[in-house]
Amino acid sequence: MKLNFKFKKLESGRNLRLPELLNDPRIYIVLGLALIMMMTVLLFTGTSGERDLTKAQEQGERAVGQVAQYVQSFQRLLQDEQVMELAGMALATPERTEELTQYLGGRMREVQHVRLFQPQDYLARADEIGEPAWILIDMMLTARAGGISPLQMIPAGGESGQSLAGMAAVRQGEELLGYLLVTADREGLASSFNMTLPAGGYIALEQRNGRFAPSTVRAFGERTVAVNGLTRLPVPGSLFSVAVPQAAAPSTFGGIQRMMVFLLGGLLLAFGIIKRQRALHPVAELKADPAELSASETEAGSGPAADPETAEQNTGELEKPSRYPEPPAQEVSLSDLPFDVSERRRKPSKPSSAVELTPGIFRAYDIRGIVGETLDAGIARQVGQAVGSEALERDAGPVVVARDGRHSGPDLVAGMIQGISSTGCDVIDIGAVPTGVLYFAAYESGSGSGVMVTGSHNPPDYNGFKVMVGGQTLSGDRITALYKRLESGNTRVGKGNIRQEEMLERYRDRIAGDIQLKRPIKVVADCGNGIGGVCAADVLRSIGAEVLPLFDEVDGNFPNHHPDPSDPHNLEDLIESVNLMGADLGVAFDGDADRLGVVTPDGEIIYADRIMMLYAREILGRNPGAKIIYDVKCTGKLDRVISEAGGEPEMYKTGHSLIKNRMKEVGAPFAGEMSGHFFFGDRWYGFDCGIYSAARLLEILAMDERVPMETLKSLPSSISTPELKVEMSEGENHAFIEAFQEKARFADARISTIDGLRADFDYGWGLVRASNTTPILVVRFEADSEESMDIIKEAFRLQMLSIKKDLKLPF
Repeated sequence: MKLNFKFKKLESGRNLRLPELLNDPRIYIVLGLALIMMMTVLLFTGTSGERDLTKAQEQGERAVGQVAQYVQSFQRLLQDEQVMELAGMALATPERTEELTQYLGGRMREVQHVRLFQPQDYLARADEIGEPAWILIDMMLTARAGGISPLQMIPAGGESGQSLAGMAAVRQGEELLGYLLVTADREGLASSFNMTLPAGGYIALEQRNGRFAPSTVRAFGERTVAVNGLTRLPVPGSLFSVAVPQAAAPSTFGGIQRMMVFLLGGLLLAFGIIKRQRALHPVAELKADPAELSASETEAGSGPAADPETAEQNTGELEKPSRYPEPPAQEVSLSDLPFDVSERRRKPSKPSSAVELTPGIFRAYDIRGIVGETLDAGIARQVGQAVGSEALERDAGPVVVARDGRHSGPDLVAGMIQGISSTGCDVIDIGAVPTGVLYFAAYESGSGSGVMVTGSHNPPDYNGFKVMVGGQTLSGDRITALYKRLESGNTRVGKGNIRQEEMLERYRDRIAGDIQLKRPIKVVADCGNGIGGVCAADVLRSIGAEVLPLFDEVDGNFPNHHPDPSDPHNLEDLIESVNLMGADLGVAFDGDADRLGVVTPDGEIIYADRIMMLYAREILGRNPGAKIIYDVKCTGKLDRVISEAGGEPEMYKTGHSLIKNRMKEVGAPFAGEMSGHFFFGDRWYGFDCGIYSAARLLEILAMDERVPMETLKSLPSSISTPELKVEMSEGENHAFIEAFQEKARFADARISTIDGLRADFDYGWGLVRASNTTPILVVRFEADSEESMDIIKEAFRLQMLSIKKDLKLPF
C-alpha cells in the first residue's frame, strides 16, 4: 500500500500572493495536521498527567496513613502505663534508668537511647542540656503543654546522623515528675514509608523545620518531575509530611475548547485533501465516462480541462500551462517513513506484574494467595465484584471492608473497595483493625456482610480475604461459587457509595459495657506485631485488667516472631515476659487477632481445648442443656466436661467458617476449635475474636478465688502431641484420606469420619485429616499414658503405611 499524495514543488524564488496562498490546498492540510497534533499532545499530556497527579495525591494520602500508624504506635509506647511507671521510678532513682531502657527495647527493637529530664530543665542553659539543646527545650515545652511532643528527627551519631525522637511528660496524677526522651533508629519509620513506585514520578517523606526548608527523610523518584511544585500532606502527631507533585492550576482552555479545535483541525485537513484531489483529477468530476477523455488528457494524467474556465472554477489553484508549467509529481510510500510502521501499530503488552485469576486461591475457608504471584490489587478488584454482586442478590449490603497490618493490605483494600462499589453495592471502609472489629462493624453498621483483607497467621508475603455475606461466613461451595461467578461474567454493574467509619472506640465500649473484672488481673498481651496491637491492650484495660503489651507495634514483617500462637516456639517470648514481669498469665494473638493462645507463669501452654472447658462450664450455667460444638482435633476429655456441666457436646469439622455456620444451624451458644478460634453466641454475635475471647477468659478467672494459674492447671489434662504434619503433593492428601477412610480398621474404637478419620479408644484417640489450606496430612494423638500413646501411634503408623509405603511419618 502506498500513500498517493503528490506534492508539487514551488518554483524557486517565486513570491505567492495571498489569494494564491489561500487557494493552495497544502496550507489547509498542514494547518489541519498541526491543530490535530497540538490537541492530541494537549489531550494526553493534560488528562493523563492530571490523572497521574491525582493518583500521586491518593498514594500520598495512603502513605500518610501508613506513617501515621507507625507514629501512633511510637507515641502509644511513650505514654504506656508501664513505661510511665518505670520512668517515674527512674526519675526518682536514676540507677533504674537501665531497667526502663531494657523494657522499652523489648517493646520496640528500634529503641536506641533513653534520657530523663527534670521538670524545670527547660529553663537550664543550652550547654547544660547538651546538643541539640534548642530542639530538646522545644520538645519539653510541647510535652509540658500537651503531654507528648510531635515525633521528629533530631541530630544524632551514627551513619545517618539523625535519630527518631519523641518526648512525653511523666506525671503522677497532676504532679509533673519530669520528661522522658526516647530516640530510635530511623529505619523503622523509613520502612513504614515504602513507596518504591511513585505514581506521580516522585514522593518523599519530609520533616518541617520551622523557618528552615524541609529536610528529606526518604524519597523515591526524581524531584525534577514536580514542575508545578510539591503538595505536602502532614502526618498527624509528628513534624513529618508526605510530599507529592502538585497539579497545575485548572486550565481555562478546557476539554470542550480542546475538542472544538480538534474538530476544526479535522475539517481543515479534510477540506485540504478534497481540494487537492480535485486539483489532481479535475476532468473526472466533469465526465461520467473516463473513455471520453482526450488522448492528451489521458497521457498527461492531470492536465487542465478542455474548458479553462470550468477547470479554474473547479480547481482554483491550477495555473495555465503556458505560464506555469507543472513539475513532475513526487510519490511517497510507507517505506519512505523514518520509522517502522508495523512496530508503531503493535499493541503494547500487558504489564508483566499483572496476576491472572486462578481457582487455586479459592480455599475451603477463605480466599488466600501469595502477593505478586497469585494475588494483587487486580485480583482483589475482581473478587470484590463477585462479593458485591452476591451481597446485592441477597439484599445484604452495605459491605464492610477492613485489613490487617501487612504491607500489601492498602493496595488490596483499594482494589476490593473498587470492585464492590463497581457493582452498585455500598461500602464501609473501617481501615486497619482486627478481624473481630470487622465482624462487629458488619453487624452494627451493616447487614452482616464484610470482607477482611488478611493473611492471618501466614508468612508476610501471603494475604487473602475472609468473606461474610448476610451474617454467613462463606466456605466450601460458596467460596467456589465466587470464582464461578467471575468465570461466567455474572456480576452486577453500578456505582455504590463509599464511606469511612471509625469503629475501634465503639468496639471497645461494647466489650467494656458488658465485661468488668471482679478483681484486677495482671496479664502480658503478645500481639506478635499483628493488627491486634492497635487495640488489644486498650480493650483489656477497659475491663479492669492490668496489661503489659508485648510486640504491639504493628509491623507486617513480623520482626520478633511469627504471629501464630498455636506454635509453641512463638510463645517463648511471652512465657519469659510473664515470668519476668510477675504477671498472672499471658495471652497471645495471631496476625489478625481472631485467635487466642494462653500461657501460665511457670511456662505451661494451656491449649484451646482446655480453655474451652472453662468457657463451656460458665456458659452452660446460664444455658442448661445447650449444644457446645468443638472440632475433631480437641481432647476427648472435653466431651465429658460438657456433659457433666449439663450440655450436649458435638464434634464437628475443623475450620473457622465451618464451625461458625454449624453453630448457627443448631443454635449453639458457644463453639471452638483447637487452633484457638472461639465463637460466642452467648452475650456476643457468634463470631471469633481473640481479643473478646481474652476478655471472657479474664472475666472467668477474676471470679475464681484461686490465682489464675491454679484455675487453669485444675482443668482435666492428658498426654497429647501437638499437630504433627505429613508433607504431601498438592491434592494428594485428600485422595489419601479417602483411601484411609475406606480401608483402615481399628478394633474396639469409635470411628468418626466427619473430617478425616478419628479413632477414639477407652484410653485415648488418634486422628489423621487432610489440611484444607496446605497439601499436608495433620495427625494428632492423645492418651492417658505413654504406653497407651505408643499403642495408638503404632496402630495408625501401620494403617497409614499400608495405604502409602513411602510416607515419612513424624511419629
